[in-house]
Amino acid sequence: MRTFSLLISCITLFCLATLNSFAADTFIVSGNPKAPPIMWEQYNKLTGVGPDIARSILTELKLDYDIRIEGDWQQVQDKCKGGEVDMIVAAYKNDERAAYMDYSMPYLPQPTVVIVEKGKEFPFGRWESLIGKKGVSNIGESYGQEFDTFIKEKLNVQFIAFERALQLLNRGEADYLIVDLYTALIYARLLQGEDAITILEPPVTTQSFHITIAKNSPMAVQMPAINKKLYRLVKDGTVEKLFYEHFESWKKLIAKRSSYFHRDSGIRDSEQQDYLKTQDAYEKEKLGRLLMDSREGLPAAAE
Repeated sequence: MRTFSLLISCITLFCLATLNSFAADTFIVSGNPKAPPIMWEQYNKLTGVGPDIARSILTELKLDYDIRIEGDWQQVQDKCKGGEVDMIVAAYKNDERAAYMDYSMPYLPQPTVVIVEKGKEFPFGRWESLIGKKGVSNIGESYGQEFDTFIKEKLNVQFIAFERALQLLNRGEADYLIVDLYTALIYARLLQGEDAITILEPPVTTQSFHITIAKNSPMAVQMPAINKKLYRLVKDGTVEKLFYEHFESWKKLIAKRSSYFHRDSGIRDSEQQDYLKTQDAYEKEKLGRLLMDSREGLPAAAE
């Protein structure tokens, strides 16, 4: 009987120690540092819609976490696969990632688009329109399993650092750049009047952002709770509000930068204002329906 009691005591102490160890864990949270306004690096910190959502959920769940930069987008994914990153705040789904990451419910849709240098537009209506041309995209990107496969089998696309991809496009060393719409809208504003770009229609695909957790992380057991809270944030409009806040913040930063570069040119200022009015209308049309659909199309299983 004494032996049995001692055994029970040992098991109890072991369980308590395990729970305390779990509670003391600091989960590492990261994401793509080059995908504004969803996530980007600012003052050596990861900021944006994704980090804000993760921060809200993890704080409410009373989990210890550290949201930080873990290298470029490919490095972040490699670290998640290797157990160094527990959570990624925003990622599209494909077969390779699904092998080592669990996915939350979708929380924000985003089209993927093709951009070209102004004046170098070409007819674009199908993926096949890109065959025979040289493309670039950000390192580590995925655009959904179907388009990923098409790129691999049919297209000539170089995946490199985003700044380098823009550089090749502007030098005429690449015919097009594949990029997410929200990021493209920001850079279209930023580059207007310097190295202007055109966003081709239609989008090549539309994917949804998910929170992901490494399958081998102790955090994986939290996914049901994360989904419940994420559902509420989408349903009550919090995700949409965060998106517009970060998007508007970027627009203000770009406006300051543009006014600095073009403050001595009245002609350029006039052209810039006309361009921005057109861009505002374009963004309103594109983003309004997308964000509304993200709330109306919530999966019932997440309730």
